[in-house]
Amino acid sequence: MTDSAKVTSPLDDVVEPTDFTFELPDSTEGRILVVDNDRTSGTLTAGILHGAGYSVDLFGSPEEALAAVLKGDATVLVTDFEMGAMSGLELAQAAQEHDPDIRIILLTGSGDERTVQAALRMGISDYIKKPPDPDALKRSVQRAIHKRAAEEHHRAMVGWMREELERRAEAVRQITVSSLSALANALDLRNPHFQGHSKAVAMQAAAIAHALDASDDEVEAVRTAGLLHDVGMIAVPDALVSKPESLTPEEFDVIRSHCDRGVEILEPMTHLGRCIRYVHEHHERWDGSGYPQGKKGEDISLGGQIVGISEAWTAILESRAYRTGRSRDEGLKILEDKRGIWFAPEVTDALRRADVGMI
Repeated sequence: MTDSAKVTSPLDDVVEPTDFTFELPDSTEGRILVVDNDRTSGTLTAGILHGAGYSVDLFGSPEEALAAVLKGDATVLVTDFEMGAMSGLELAQAAQEHDPDIRIILLTGSGDERTVQAALRMGISDYIKKPPDPDALKRSVQRAIHKRAAEEHHRAMVGWMREELERRAEAVRQITVSSLSALANALDLRNPHFQGHSKAVAMQAAAIAHALDASDDEVEAVRTAGLLHDVGMIAVPDALVSKPESLTPEEFDVIRSHCDRGVEILEPMTHLGRCIRYVHEHHERWDGSGYPQGKKGEDISLGGQIVGISEAWTAILESRAYRTGRSRDEGLKILEDKRGIWFAPEVTDALRRADVGMI
């Protein structure tokens, strides 16, 4: 096979992650906020961290510190517990509500275990007794910065993995739909009266879904179901498909079986999702007179009704071995007479608004 004839697939486009090498940040990275209403104590804490090379801002009140957090760029918040109107825990909670990634280190001189336990439940990174031991404080801040960096890196990797999995799932879906559409087209070609049938149903179904203000995902789902609605006809002999005379009850049962056969073919392809249900229901009718399960009313999905009326409309306009196709006016009268009987009134009304006719 020459390069020009090489077959390609959406899965050939492998996306590799970029810029995901993780390196521990050094002391020049990040911004530390120190909060203490005791100026002497706060200056001591800030001085220890500044001497270690950190960028440090000192605040004498929790309100000032919270305003700085709201402006962004804070990496670690080192806060005293006892500060009057707003405690260190209350400041930590308000800061985390704005920035869930901010790391909190609580300074406490009370020795109150209940305070410590409450702080840990809130998700603070560490707590240190006042006055802080310089080495312990520097280690605590370093751990907090490293943990934040590791979590941000992990989140970026998880985001990339999720996007890549979604991309590949969509590529598999495209390959599946393309392959099955080719099969449906091949089935259409068995009889000159059916050529282009599946494509016409798909286009009409998408147009009706648009007319009903369906989401883009739902429009694509009914379009796909329209393409694949007759895939189960592979189990129906050519002689029945092309038979010019009326079918016997036994032969009609074979034709009816194509809905179940279609599900059997599509069911392993779980990534097709609700499309499989729509394929199964495209011959169900609002009054319960359809098949294969005799569903009625709202037991039939809207997508199943859309594919069903699209198939019925297309079939009315197409010629068959035993009759010629009807005109649009004749077809619309047939479906108007069956409004609320074969299909829900709003689905019938949407067909009139969205008729795309024959391909």
